[in-house]
Amino acid sequence: MLGYFDAQDGRPKIMIEIKGTKRKVKQLPALFDTGHNGSLSLPVLELINIGAKLSSIGEVEFADGISRTVYYFSVKVIIDGKEKEVEAAMINNPKATEAIAGTELFSPFIALVDFKNKLIKFVSEEELNKK
Repeated sequence: MLGYFDAQDGRPKIMIEIKGTKRKVKQLPALFDTGHNGSLSLPVLELINIGAKLSSIGEVEFADGISRTVYYFSVKVIIDGKEKEVEAAMINNPKATEAIAGTELFSPFIALVDFKNKLIKFVSEEELNKK
C-alpha cells in the first residue's frame, strides 16, 4: 500500500475506503497524521454520506492541551483489501473536508517514508523480512 505527498499542499496522504450502514463504499484521501494516536477522524458530512452510526462519546485532549467532547462513529475501513471496523471521531467543523488517518489505523504496518520521491510505503513485518 502506498501513500504520497500531495503536490498541492505537500502533506502526506493515503487513499482509504470507508463504509457505514449504507454499505456504500467511498474512497477518499486522508491526511496521514503521525501526531494523531487514534484511528480515524472524518468530517461530519462524510459520516452522514456513508450512514455511520454513533457508537460512543468521549473526552479527548488535543495537542494544544484543550480537552473536548468527541463523538465516535462505527466505520468500516478497507485497507490493502482488508476490512477493519474502527471508531472514527467526528470532525464537527462543517467547513472541514479532509479525513485524518491516525497511527492506530496503521498499527499492523511498518511505514517507510521516502522524502526524495515523495512516497510512503506501508508494509507488513513479513514483507519487510523477505527483502
